Amino acid sequence: MIIIDVRSEWIDTTPNYYAKEETISDVKENFDIRRYYSAEGSTTIIDNITTQVIIQSHSNPLNEGKYDKKIHMPIETVVNTGSIVEWESNKWIIVSNIDNLQAYKTASMIKSNNTFPFYDSSSTLHTIHCIVSKGLISLDEQKIISTLDSEIAVQISNTSITRQIEINDVFKIGIRSWQVTNIDDITVLGLLILKMVYSEISQETHTFVLTILNGTNLSIQQDNTLQLNVNVTDNGVLLLNPTITYLSSNNLICTVNSSGLVTSVGIGSCSISASANGVSEDIVIEVIAEEQSNYTLEISGSISIIKTYTKEYLAVFKNNGLPIVKESIFWLTGIDNLPTTLATITSQNAVNNTCEIKGNNLGSIKLWCKSVDEEIISQDGMVIQIKSLF
Repeated sequence: MIIIDVRSEWIDTTPNYYAKEETISDVKENFDIRRYYSAEGSTTIIDNITTQVIIQSHSNPLNEGKYDKKIHMPIETVVNTGSIVEWESNKWIIVSNIDNLQAYKTASMIKSNNTFPFYDSSSTLHTIHCIVSKGLISLDEQKIISTLDSEIAVQISNTSITRQIEINDVFKIGIRSWQVTNIDDITVLGLLILKMVYSEISQETHTFVLTILNGTNLSIQQDNTLQLNVNVTDNGVLLLNPTITYLSSNNLICTVNSSGLVTSVGIGSCSISASANGVSEDIVIEVIAEEQSNYTLEISGSISIIKTYTKEYLAVFKNNGLPIVKESIFWLTGIDNLPTTLATITSQNAVNNTCEIKGNNLGSIKLWCKSVDEEIISQDGMVIQIKSLF
């Protein structure tokens, strides 16, 4: 740690000059030591980012009893008036301007003493952390002006979500309901200050139900995908575009994206959770090994045909011993697997997998067959003898 006695440097008869950058660097080094190794250092979460800071009690008689603190943050911290700080299991709101002291940033924060539920334009439920004061807030350093017991002032972060709050909205704070009568977004940039009065009308309630339409248990083969279909209703009315969050209990078995598309990765069982508006439902997915295909083709019919006569033949396609649906093509060759005129296919039905063969001259032929998509092809032709009648 480097300690600079600025006054002695001024008085010293031998001039010693320090560059501004060197002084800032020394202060930053001292700040880093204090935030990591002193009792003032604390780990916080600022707008969802973990940050090591220094927190000090803020002696301001105007704020007595409001549990406000000074927070000193690294210079690179992204923070604004209205930012939410998580510290010691509580939520705090930055209520002052952010002072950039070049080596670090500093601001004042006040502990949130209440929350209220808010449903945005998509009926998504949000918990709004707020600072509730009995009275109105003046422009003079957050000073509270006493008013009737039926009025309160509520400070909240100014965000894209909270900007959807409108005058006359009713919210439940504590055990009572309060109606918004004014919204001040200019007194403290970054905050919304809501003037509210007691309301005998309760905040509108919502009953959400989430249902995974695929069921509660499914099995899919490894390396396959499954699209989850989810409905969310609000008081029995189907929401058209609900914000749904998906989570897999084991990403080594299944992964799931933000659209609910499940991809099976490994063999085993995992649970996929779908959540929206404070409600959720799970589906258990069993991932099984991909079945190996074993295709076979069987041709049945007589092994001989009388010359000038015809006979019918049938092909059966199978996978792992079980018949499957395929369309067929038949053809003939000689015993040498070359084209032949000893017999002719007079007709064939691709759907029924049958053909009729007419014997033309004495000798032996081979009957072959394959599926139209050529996925299954006979390995050995069926040998048929063309005989004379006597």
